Amino acid sequence: MKKFDDILSRIGDRMRELDSIREKALSQSREIILNCRKCIQSIHNGDFEKARKHLTSAGRRLKTLYKMLDGYPEIKSAGFVENASQEFVEAKCLYNLERKGELPDPDKLGVSYVAFLLGLCDLIGELRRFSLDSMRHGNIDDANRYLEMMEEIYESIMDFEYPSSLKRKQDIARGLIEKTKSELAVASCEKRINDKIEEFRGLLDMVEKNKLEEKKKREKPDLDIDRVW
Repeated sequence: MKKFDDILSRIGDRMRELDSIREKALSQSREIILNCRKCIQSIHNGDFEKARKHLTSAGRRLKTLYKMLDGYPEIKSAGFVENASQEFVEAKCLYNLERKGELPDPDKLGVSYVAFLLGLCDLIGELRRFSLDSMRHGNIDDANRYLEMMEEIYESIMDFEYPSSLKRKQDIARGLIEKTKSELAVASCEKRINDKIEEFRGLLDMVEKNKLEEKKKREKPDLDIDRVW
C-alpha cells in the first residue's frame, strides 16, 4: 500500500495548496468587486476621477488574481472568479460609455468571453438607473438615449445561448427594457402635459397683464385745465 499512500500524500498536499490559494483568491475577488461597485457609484455621482481610480485598482487586482491562479484551473474556473470578472466588465463598460467612449475588447481586458457577455447583461441594469434618473429630472432626451443603449446591447447578446446563466440574465434584461419603455412613455406624457400647462399659464399671465394695463388706462384721470393754468 506504500504506493497508494504516496498518491494520497500528493493529493493531500495539492488539496492544502488549493485551499490556501482559494482563500487568497476569494479575498482578491472581494476587493475587485468592492472597487467596481465604488467605481459605478462614483460614476452615478459624476465623480469620474474617483471612478477611474477605483477602476484602475480593480483592473490591477484582476490581473494579479489571474496570475495567481495560473496552474490552478480548479479555482480559475470557480464562480467567484467569474463574478469578479463580470463586475469589472460592467464597471469598465459603464465608465467608457459615460465618457463617450466605445465598449472595451474582452481580449484587452483579459476576461473570458462568457464573463464579458454576462457583464454586458448587468450593464443594462445600470443604464436603466441612469434612464430613471434622467426621467426624474425631466431630461426625456437623455432617458431615451440610455434606453437606446440598453436595447442595442441587448440585441447584440440575445443570439448567444451559452452558458445557461446567460439566458437567465437575458430574460432579466429584456424585462428591464420593457419596464423602462413603459416608464419612459408615462414620463414623456407627463412632460408634454406639464409643458402645455406652463404654456397655458404663460398665456393666462399675459391676458391678466393686458387686463391690468387696460384698467390703468381707464382709471387715468382726465387733464385738469384749471391746474395747468
